[in-house]
Amino acid sequence: MMNFRFAAMGALLLLAACASSQPIYDVPSHPVPTAAQSLSLERIESAIVDAGKTRNWRFERVSLGTLHASQVQQKYSAEVEIVFNAKTFSIRHLSSTGMNETGNMVHPHYNMWVHNLEHDIETYLINAPLSR
Repeated sequence: MMNFRFAAMGALLLLAACASSQPIYDVPSHPVPTAAQSLSLERIESAIVDAGKTRNWRFERVSLGTLHASQVQQKYSAEVEIVFNAKTFSIRHLSSTGMNETGNMVHPHYNMWVHNLEHDIETYLINAPLSR
């Protein structure tokens, strides 16, 4: 009976640990909204940076069409690479700290940051042609 209790406790702890991590969310090829596809790469970059800054992402231009973005909070940080052209943008995980990253698994908070960044970029790109 005691072994069953230990096994049950171990299973519960394992389930709790799994719930606190998820596969890393990358954005492989998100379409640029049709109305924004005629914008210059500089204007697309500007929309991406403006979108990220609303949630305190910091950006560094690697080259035209490639940005590194970092999100730093008190106990957590993340760095991603954003590659874009007139048709698509991608967000790829580079690193994180404080996010219990193990292999391809990470704390759900990281994925929330990336989902929000993806949504904000899309919103800013949709509105970019209107703000010329």
